[in-house]
Amino acid sequence: MTDRFESILDECISALQAGVPIEEILAEVPEYADELRSLLYAATVLADPNPALAPEQTKSALRDEYLRQVAELPMVPMPSFGEKIGAVFRIINKRLTHRAILNDLVTISITVFLTLLMAGLLLNYLAVDTLPGDFLYGVKRISENVQFALTFDEDRRVELNEKFNQRRLREIEQLIEQNRAAVVQFQGVLETKGENLWVVEGHPVFLPDDIKIDREAQEGDTVEVIGLLHANNVLVADTIKVLR
Repeated sequence: MTDRFESILDECISALQAGVPIEEILAEVPEYADELRSLLYAATVLADPNPALAPEQTKSALRDEYLRQVAELPMVPMPSFGEKIGAVFRIINKRLTHRAILNDLVTISITVFLTLLMAGLLLNYLAVDTLPGDFLYGVKRISENVQFALTFDEDRRVELNEKFNQRRLREIEQLIEQNRAAVVQFQGVLETKGENLWVVEGHPVFLPDDIKIDREAQEGDTVEVIGLLHANNVLVADTIKVLR
């Protein structure tokens, strides 16, 4: 049975299943009508549990003819292990083209990018309300630094700096309310300057003897304070930087 005949047989059986009469099907392929007629009748008989197309003797003969032709189909030998390996390598070789590799790299790159983007957006959302000492607080600060670094307009950078500093001040207030200890960083105006006690933006800041101050500060200067807020609400500075 040739490949063309098998293809025609498949098409005829499909037409038969769609309800096209056998004679109309055979009229389309007259050169194969003799071979197909018995097979199509057999297919109809096998598909219908109670066929009324032919007498019982004819149905039996058709079934036998169908089974005989099926039995004559060549046996397909099971592939050996070496043939299986060869088939795998042929598939791999077909995939290892420059275009296929490029497509795979593009797909992987896009997938990784979208995954990282979604993960970043999710982490940024979860970190919005975090405070110093919280697990995701570093994500919050990284997000702010990236936003600041990608801003090139000087006026906008000043606005962002003030916006982020107001966050730092609110975080300190929340830490005080919750009586929590954490390392804090903020900017503010030096309102009162004592020997070991400064008031910066309304917050008392204790200065230890080994405090690091980059240069002399005067009342009214804007300074940046990095220090430890203790659980008893005492803020001990570690470094103080005079900004202006």
